Amino acid sequence: MGLPNLLQLDAAFPLYGVAFSNNPQHPHRVALSSFLTGPQNKITVVEPNSSYTPPSDFQHLATAGLTYPATKVGWEPKESLSRDGGRGELLATTGDVLRIWEMKWDGKSKDPGRIGYGRNGYNEADGWKLHQRSFLSNSKQNPSNLPPITSFSWNAQAPQSIVTCSTDTTATLWDINTSQALTQLIAHDRAVYDLSWLPQSPDIFVSVGADGSLRAFDLRQLEHSTILYETPNSAPLARIAFSNREQHMLACFGMGDSKTLILDMRSPGQPVAELLGHKAPLGAISWGSGGNTGTASGATGGGYIASCGDDAQLLMYDLTSPIATEPESRRSTVPYSMSPPATPNTGRTPSPGSTRAAEIQPHKAWTAQGELNNLAFSAAGDWVACVSGQRLNMLQV
Repeated sequence: MGLPNLLQLDAAFPLYGVAFSNNPQHPHRVALSSFLTGPQNKITVVEPNSSYTPPSDFQHLATAGLTYPATKVGWEPKESLSRDGGRGELLATTGDVLRIWEMKWDGKSKDPGRIGYGRNGYNEADGWKLHQRSFLSNSKQNPSNLPPITSFSWNAQAPQSIVTCSTDTTATLWDINTSQALTQLIAHDRAVYDLSWLPQSPDIFVSVGADGSLRAFDLRQLEHSTILYETPNSAPLARIAFSNREQHMLACFGMGDSKTLILDMRSPGQPVAELLGHKAPLGAISWGSGGNTGTASGATGGGYIASCGDDAQLLMYDLTSPIATEPESRRSTVPYSMSPPATPNTGRTPSPGSTRAAEIQPHKAWTAQGELNNLAFSAAGDWVACVSGQRLNMLQV
């Protein structure tokens, strides 16, 4: 029996971090992290039942404890899965420090913790263990005294490399094989909130922060950085994500903003498009499948991208074809059957520059029961997971 179009899990604690495994052997495996003010936070791994039979949508595989909430959780790139024979699959979390975890099958023990349940009951799997493999910090201070690490990015081309960012304005490059910091640089004038490696590059990453700038760094020339975009009035930028199809195309949004900006690194300085439809501040963005649409010349777009926010909506946009110069031509008129079409924002702030950004409406929409805090696409882009309160929602797209 195939999986239904919507799977749900209700955890025993509020959820924030969410990430799909990049391993083709279990593409629907999901890592989750809690968001608790006390020291009893957790990272847990679940996956849909292999042969879906109600009442339980998910089975719990393993869990481990965290002192502080994880600001991000992510699995190792698929490019590194076969390079280290004999070990389990790796995960990373950030918060107080960068931690590397190993998810491994031991075939003997049973994890007794029951931290989540399907809509009508518990279901667990035996034999999986999640343990901390390494603890990366370039300070001898107690982690509780260190500036928070706000995000990280794992390099698919050089899987030993992870770059992290912090509220102390720095970005740090780590070699997870040696657990050493290779370099640390002042990345922004204020706190750095997010960063991402340029796809297909072992050397270039881009970051955003509280100073309202989007900056590119090249490990081969760290003396300089390139400012690709600056917000009006230096409004903070909160998140950034690169397209899985066109590495020159990226998305970002501002702190407390309700629209996503699409930028082309080949034409920096201003957005090429604005994704509208949310009625409240955004929480997360993520790119999915690249799609198959292209022009006669071979030009393609960035693929599908989704966003979620405080309005309880998960909106998906179709950017599979090149963004047209005339905004009206890209507006979708196809509603999604799971919910009414979203309405656009009325208070649009004009983009800087001489060319007006295309305004793009959602292609699909789904509404949760409460504010959506985070989302992630599966590696194939056929599923999207989002968290709201204590609930994980996993939708087939």
